[in-house]
Amino acid sequence: MNSRSDLEKKLLELAKENERLTEENALLKFELKELKDRVYGRRPKKDPPPSSAAPVVPPKKRGALFGHLGWFRKTPDKIDKIVEVRLEECPLCRGRDLKECAGIKAHLQEDIVMAPPSATLYRKHRYYCRSCRKVVTGRGEGEIARGRIGPMAKTLAAYLKYQVKVSDRDIKKIFSELFRLKFTVGSLLGFRNQLRIRLEPVYEDLVRKIRRSRFVHADETGWKIDGKSGWHWSFSNKKTAVCHIDKSRGGKVPLAILGKIFKGVLITDFYSAYNKVKSGAKQRCLVHLLRDIKRVQECLTTDHITQAFCTRLKNLIYNAVELAQQRKSLSLADYTKKRDRLLESFGDLRLTDPANKITRRFVKRLERHRQECFTFLDKPGIPWHNNHAERMIRPNVLLRKITFGNRSTEGLQNHNVLMSIIQTAKLNRLDPLVRLRELLLNYASPKTLAALSPP
Repeated sequence: MNSRSDLEKKLLELAKENERLTEENALLKFELKELKDRVYGRRPKKDPPPSSAAPVVPPKKRGALFGHLGWFRKTPDKIDKIVEVRLEECPLCRGRDLKECAGIKAHLQEDIVMAPPSATLYRKHRYYCRSCRKVVTGRGEGEIARGRIGPMAKTLAAYLKYQVKVSDRDIKKIFSELFRLKFTVGSLLGFRNQLRIRLEPVYEDLVRKIRRSRFVHADETGWKIDGKSGWHWSFSNKKTAVCHIDKSRGGKVPLAILGKIFKGVLITDFYSAYNKVKSGAKQRCLVHLLRDIKRVQECLTTDHITQAFCTRLKNLIYNAVELAQQRKSLSLADYTKKRDRLLESFGDLRLTDPANKITRRFVKRLERHRQECFTFLDKPGIPWHNNHAERMIRPNVLLRKITFGNRSTEGLQNHNVLMSIIQTAKLNRLDPLVRLRELLLNYASPKTLAALSPP
């Protein structure tokens, strides 16, 4: 009798141990998939190899996207050179009995000119000012004070670095071999330092525009600062972009950029650092939430209650996105009625007694940010995702693969200022290279990138 009770007790203990190990295994699979998605990204599945019996059909040439209008080279406004092409013998049979026909066949061709760098000597006449009793001189057109290299070369070097993403050694090679202008790699840092000092007021103006904007996308990614771990923060909207590199990944960074009270809508993922920012409203990225739902469903295939909960939550998200897209075609009364019904369903959605750590963590995150998921339904024009921040941070990630971060504080500050100005110029359909040169040559200290109004 005792042996039977001992056996039942042992079986009960083994069942509990098996349940615990199963839960831990599911959690480890969930975290492993989350880590793989973060490190390697989500790669498309490969098509299965064709069978040997099936005939080999050459792939069809990929066409343009639907609605793509195509691109055609425009005729230049100015023709710099005209070459008359005449023949003395036939290029086919080498015969010399040629008679010129009526009409001329025109062929227009554009190319770059590989010319040596131009050297300009500024003869600065000196004048004595009787008012301030000082000897003064002027500044010539295109002249940079105490600079042996001109503004075009300096801004092009910065453009190649931050926009084209070319390494410093390759920039030196490009200038030396293509433009026949020689300087050291260390000179490039001096170029960028001069640009940054000149354009810091413009960067500060971009930060002020971000603080006054109606909504801001925020995101962060890893960055190396002198070989140590740091973070690259991105704050942007449709017209303005601000980059900020910091050693910290804490909430003090968005507080420093956005201010203690941000009156607009802050659009972010579910990272807790953004919780400290007091804003008019917050919109959490629903794409991140859909990814979490997918991971939970893939790791807990046998938990039917969790599967049903995730399916219902996913359908609510898709219905909310569809309703936001139909906003303009619906009357205010119909839209309000459907929105209230959807928000009520979302508010009533609960998963009581989560079975394991995965669902408990997922439900806890959802409950914490429940009021921040469907803000876009109440505020027109607010996106339901954070894809804009992902696109703004992507050029910095590509640059990180080449530079491996920054080695000095000056390089870090140069990246903040110049990358912010280049990205903002692109958002406003301005030529970054031309705008950088105009700002550098501005005799008065430049205060703003352009007459831009925040969205």
